[in-house]
Amino acid sequence: MTTRKTDPVKHPQKAADAVRAFNHATMRNRDGSGELAYPGTVYRTVAAFASLAYRLPQAFDQIGVALTGLHQAGHLTADHGTPTEHAHATSAALREAEQHATAMAEALQRAHSACSPLGYRGPLTDTDDHDDAEGE
Repeated sequence: MTTRKTDPVKHPQKAADAVRAFNHATMRNRDGSGELAYPGTVYRTVAAFASLAYRLPQAFDQIGVALTGLHQAGHLTADHGTPTEHAHATSAALREAEQHATAMAEALQRAHSACSPLGYRGPLTDTDDHDDAEGE
């Protein structure tokens, strides 16, 4: 039997922390400027979030399969109610989350396609993202 060296909870927590860091990094400054200064940055950012969203349904399914296995093996208890009702409610909510994640991924793909033809023609800022600007 192999033992895992990394707690699987660590990975979605890192993803949540990364989204939080993104939210902080892209807050608009008082002068209206921000880290999303060019359409190319928006394009690549939407693509990254779409990639994340496309991976969520499989993750939710794997959580549900693991919980079902624990339940079928008789390894669950419940502080109130029955393990069966909580396992079923969790599984139903995870299936719903899968559907929402799929819809989110599809919407992000549409957003990615929609911003694809956009270019920039404003003044260049002194950020490192000039590769997105026209003529650079």
